[in-house]
Parts: sequence; structure tokens; C-alpha cells
Amino acid sequence: MAETFSVSELVIPGTYIRVRAEALISVGGISTGNIGIVGTASAGVGDETHILSDYDNARARLNAYDAYNNGGGTLNLTRGIELLYLNGARTVYARALNSGDNPGQDDYISAFNELAKDDVNILVAPELATTDALAVFGSVLETAENNGKDMVAVVGSDAITVATITTQVTTNDRIIMTTPGIQAYDSADNKKVSLSGRYSAAAVAGLLSTLVPQWSPTNKVLPGVTNLSQRFSYGEMKQLVNSRLLVLEKRQGVRVVRGLTTDNGAFAQITTRRITDFTKAGIRKASDPFIGRLNNQRVRKALQGAIDGFLTTMVQDEALIGYSLEVTATRDDEIAGRAIVNAIVQPTFSIDFVAVTLVLQ
Repeated sequence: MAETFSVSELVIPGTYIRVRAEALISVGGISTGNIGIVGTASAGVGDETHILSDYDNARARLNAYDAYNNGGGTLNLTRGIELLYLNGARTVYARALNSGDNPGQDDYISAFNELAKDDVNILVAPELATTDALAVFGSVLETAENNGKDMVAVVGSDAITVATITTQVTTNDRIIMTTPGIQAYDSADNKKVSLSGRYSAAAVAGLLSTLVPQWSPTNKVLPGVTNLSQRFSYGEMKQLVNSRLLVLEKRQGVRVVRGLTTDNGAFAQITTRRITDFTKAGIRKASDPFIGRLNNQRVRKALQGAIDGFLTTMVQDEALIGYSLEVTATRDDEIAGRAIVNAIVQPTFSIDFVAVTLVLQ
């Protein structure tokens, strides 16, 4: 028999069983470190997304990059992918463009909009000039967020002086802007080269993909980078950080000075942005199975239990220090098909400063 029945339909004597399984609904796994990248390559071009698990896989599908040639190279997708994997990336979604077509902003926007349909969390496009990348990601991230898909993008500054770098910064709580450039081995030219600051974005994206949302990139070492293309003084770093840039420094390895987005408000910390996005994704996953079910007290209690179970794991994982939750519906809400969820969450923050007072006696 079916696992439901209507009392008015009971005619033949027997045992009828109704199964109500809403209380067993829970949240499955949520990805936080999948990277999406778009660039030019000599193979794999077309309306296809390549899901890559390592750099060898990328070279087999997209071919090797050409010589950097002080930024004159035209096949740089696999160069960016190499930096991603050198710095910890695990799953990369890539789309290749034909360099001969001179792809512009519209081509990159279209490619990234396709990537947004996949399970991607972090976007990067090292080949794009900084101003172009900011324009592309501003559009892509806004469209994706409006469609219920939350992502962040990492953009590298291609400027060199502090004054020109800071003028490139635009306020966006989903964009992380990096500086300076990095040095890397160019296998096409068999030598170490200084890459534009745009490519430091790929290294930082790789690092971010290894970190759970509550772990800040502040003070973390980039495992695949050994040298920078330039080094800033203390005063310059202070000015860049105050301008909301994620600055790299050489100090017992190449490491992140402070993990910031370009936002000047509540989402200045990268962890706050990522914890919030993770919370939203979990609540969506907990809530979606209840769409179309009865809007009564029993089912709403099960919905609250599913969300509560997810938020409890976030507290256990130290992503939240606490939360409060209620699921309600007035009679008008029930008629309109609405269940109202109100959640207050308290994200965990990282230690950025240690203030010490020494008392000498």
C-alpha cells in the first residue's frame, strides 16, 4: 500500500499505515572550496566545462601554457590552474576561450555565468586586466546572488605603485583584491619569471579553497609561492590594508597580511562573508525538501529541527558561537503558503591583533 491514506477512503478492513518522515530530513554535504576559472587555451575550447582534479588532468585537456614573455603570452589558462593546484586547490571548474577570438568582457561574463550553474564557490580570472575583472565579477556575482547562488571572486591588482593600486579598489563584499605580483617557474620558458599581480589572485584562491569558512587566511603561508615580484614597506602595507586589499608579504614564507574583502561594512572580514554564505546554503538545503509539504505545526516543527541540526553542527565546528531560531506561520501565512524562519546567528571571528602590556618591576 502507499505510505499515506485518507480516512474517508477506508472501506476494506485491514491495517493502513501512514509514514511521516519529515523529522528525518537533514542537511547533506556543502562545498566551500570549489574554484571556477576562465582563460585562453589551445585545446578544450567551446561550450564545455572541464571538471579537473589535478594539474596533469588540466594539461591533458587544455594543453600547456605558452611562455609568459612579460605578459605577452596568449595561452594562460593552465598557468592559472597550475597556481591554483600549487596552493592547495582540489576541484577546479574551467572553461577555455580561444585567444584568436580576442575574448572580451562579454565572453568572460558568459563563461562565468555558465560556471555559476555548477557547484562553484570561488571565481578567478588571472588573464583579465584588473579593471576588466572587477567589471566582469561585479556583474557575475550580482546575478548569481540574485539567483540564490553565493560566490566570492579573487582579483589581483596589475598596478605597481601604492597610489595606483589603491585607486583600483571598488567596494564589494564578494570581491577580494590581492597585491603584489608573485614569482613562479615558467615551464614553457624554463626559467623563473615575475608574474603580474593578477596571478597572485590564483594563488590566494588556491589557499582559500583549503580553508573552511571560519578559518581566516590572515597570516597563512601560500605553499606554492616562494617569492614576490615586489615587496612593500611597513608604511605601504599599512596604507594598502587600510584600503581593503589582501596584501602578501615575505616573512618566513610568502603569507597573507590580513584576510579582507573590499567591503567597508559588515563583510570586511573574508570569514564573515564565507560563514554567512555557508549558513545560507545550509538553511536552503534544510528547507528545500519541505517545499510542497503541509504547512502545519507538525511539519514546521520538523523544518525547525532540520535547520536547528545544521546550525548546531556549525557551533560544534566553531563557525558560530551561538544562534537562536524560530519557525512560525500565522493563518494568513498558511493561506499564502509561507513558513517564516527567523534565525539570529553569531559568526566566529579570528584574532587579528594581540595587544600586550608589559609591566616592569
